[in-house]
Amino acid sequence: MTRISLYEPFASVFPPELFASAINASAWPEWSRSSATPVAQNTRVTAGGASLGMPVDVLETASGWTIRAELAGVTKDQIDIQIDANTVSISAKRERKSEPKDGERLLRAEISSASVMRSFVMPSELDESAASASFDAGILTLQLPRKKAQLARKLAVQ
Repeated sequence: MTRISLYEPFASVFPPELFASAINASAWPEWSRSSATPVAQNTRVTAGGASLGMPVDVLETASGWTIRAELAGVTKDQIDIQIDANTVSISAKRERKSEPKDGERLLRAEISSASVMRSFVMPSELDESAASASFDAGILTLQLPRKKAQLARKLAVQ
């Protein structure tokens, strides 16, 4: 089985040991620690105060991969999926739905507008035409079949 490690672009510039004494590692998500993962991934999360995370499960099957992403508070119209050769990018944007009405006073605001983007580099090319996506109860499910290998063709000499 192929083993691919988590891509950490700043690991060579800022090794984890540099900040080990200053940071409580348990306060950081799993991507901050070196570990093996089925696909290389990049994550960018932005928000106005709070963050919109996108936890994922990546499963490999004989015919390809399944990615399940948790996108709470997002509708299917707010999700964008791009497939390019062997790279899958998922992005979503959540808009704040309401402001306090007359007579109401907002005491705490943790639900905010936010966006998230994740990219996954798969070990081989994907069959874009056979890929599918579904969204139910806040879970996005992508079915990503492998591209069938092209057979060599014989070329006649003229």
